[in-house]
Amino acid sequence: MDKETEKTLMRKVKKHKKWYEGVFINPIYRIVNNKPYYMAGFTVNDKPRATAYLTTVGEEDKEEAYAAQSSLSLFSDVSNNIFSIGGDHLKIDSNYYIKPLEIPVNTKDLKVLAGHEAFKDLWNMQQKFNRLILEFQRYYDELLIRGELTGEDIEKGIETANWVNLYQFETISILVKRNEDIRAYSAYLKTTKQWKKLSRNQKIFVEKIAGAVGELENNIRSLDLIIVEDVEKMIALNLEKAKNDLKTGIEKQKSYIRYPS
Repeated sequence: MDKETEKTLMRKVKKHKKWYEGVFINPIYRIVNNKPYYMAGFTVNDKPRATAYLTTVGEEDKEEAYAAQSSLSLFSDVSNNIFSIGGDHLKIDSNYYIKPLEIPVNTKDLKVLAGHEAFKDLWNMQQKFNRLILEFQRYYDELLIRGELTGEDIEKGIETANWVNLYQFETISILVKRNEDIRAYSAYLKTTKQWKKLSRNQKIFVEKIAGAVGELENNIRSLDLIIVEDVEKMIALNLEKAKNDLKTGIEKQKSYIRYPS
């Protein structure tokens, strides 16, 4: 967003803010009837309280603004969710997986061997997660430069958010279904000479990764996914569910639009 556009929008949004509120303007816009509409937010203690939809071309039209809200608010919510969950995964040091996996497994204990495989599967999931988030970050950065939000961008955001949920499901499912094996593998690693070479945080990660099964099962339920055996069908069903859930949420957010009203 260039300075002149920002100045014009800020001048408009300040007419609708309360004295104790902060304001922000999302630099991404949506074209409605050949007019670019931007989303502005009013905040208290950095928490959003209301929104406004503003254009740099003429006056705002309520119908146009509400049409823009459906796209801008949806993409904003989806992106924030992706970066919030994905950011937590990116913070996990790769060496928490790599260094323990470098320790040779010299045992015939089937549980330990199975736990070793499960730990490798978790590492593969972590890499898939990281690639997904970093690819979306690059896409988002390009969108910020381009400025205009398109239907293709919205589809990309929803699809990525769906994969975020599915990857979470797959990761937690490994931890639930193979919990005892992972615990056996963790216990085995602690008996090796190489264990001492791991950092304190790497040791804690190995010891804590299995988690409590009950809590993990609750986490799966909180994802609120449609779970079926057919993987392709599960992807498609949850993508459609995500679209419907988002539309419902966005409709509810219309009550927070302060301008135009």
